[in-house]
Formats: sequence, C-alpha cells, structure tokens
Amino acid sequence: MSGNRNITVRGIVIARRGAGEGSLRVSLYSDTLGLVQATARSAREERSQLRSHLQEGTWGTFTLVLGRDTWRVTGAVDARNLYFSGMEKPAKESAARVLEMVRQLVHGEGSDAGLFASLWEFFHILPLLREKEARDAECLAVLRALSSLGYVEDSPAVRDFLGIHYDTPRLMKVRGARSRLVKIINGGIAASGL
Repeated sequence: MSGNRNITVRGIVIARRGAGEGSLRVSLYSDTLGLVQATARSAREERSQLRSHLQEGTWGTFTLVLGRDTWRVTGAVDARNLYFSGMEKPAKESAARVLEMVRQLVHGEGSDAGLFASLWEFFHILPLLREKEARDAECLAVLRALSSLGYVEDSPAVRDFLGIHYDTPRLMKVRGARSRLVKIINGGIAASGL
C-alpha cells in the first residue's frame, strides 16, 4: 500500500474491544500522537504474539502503521501490564479509575507531552506503592490530567502539585492537602461535563 507510515511510540492501552473475527480495536494513549484508535489483526487468537501486549492497562513501546484511513498495531516491545505486575488490590483499583478517567476525557489524536509523561510515570511507580501512597498518587494523576486538559484553573494551590514525578515528599504533601485537592478535582470533573 502506498502512503503507509510506520511509527514507534510509547503508549498505554486505555481500552480494547473485539473487532471482527479474531481482531482487536485498541485505544492507545501515546506520547507523540495522543489518543489513537488502532486495529490489531488476529490479536484475539491464541497464536498472536500481540495478544498479551494489548490488554487494558499495558504500557510499553508499540509500532503502528497508518493505512488509508486507520492505524494498525504491528508490534510491541517492553510491554508490561499493570494488573499482572503483582500490585495490591487498591493500586489496581487506582489504575482502573485513572484509565477510566482518561477514556472519558481524552478524545481524538493530538499529543500532550505533559499529560503523557505524568500518566507514564504514574503507571511506572504504581506497582511499587502501598495502599495509602497509591491513593495519593491517583489523586495526583487525576489532578494533573484535569489541569493538563484545561478543566482546573491555574493557581498556586494547583501549581505545587503539577509535574510528572510521584516521589515520597510530594505524595506526603498530597496526603496533607487531600480535602482541598479533592474539592479542586471535583470542580474540574464538573467543568468537564462528566
């Protein structure tokens, strides 16, 4: 096919569903393209090498090919799934809520480097966190996403929590300001129309 374009992106599988017989349609939030809807042929079949790499909550490096009008996933490397990483139940629940929020708020292609970096770091650190830390990291991830998407007003109270890192001092700061941050997050969610 003429006009095809191969691209390699870091991405997070936000959602997946069946597409035809044996294929998958995945929503992949990527560093350079933003949210991409892509098809993976025969990815539901047991013999597929992509099958395990296209589970919801998987993050890694993906190869995409742009056909006439759709993206296709043709490869994945260094892919890890959050739900199979030995995380405790509260961390898995935090991951699921953040994935759901991204599914609902992010629409169409268009990269946001800050949002992607924050989510990438969140999914990277989450398996290492205990229950309270996971809840604090979730609060931080949601606040950063809402801010990045323009649903939270820029203010000194918010600016202290923006960035991409989820280090222990920052998570402790979230715990101390949780009620104020939850109020800001709820205002952002209301502004988004969810």
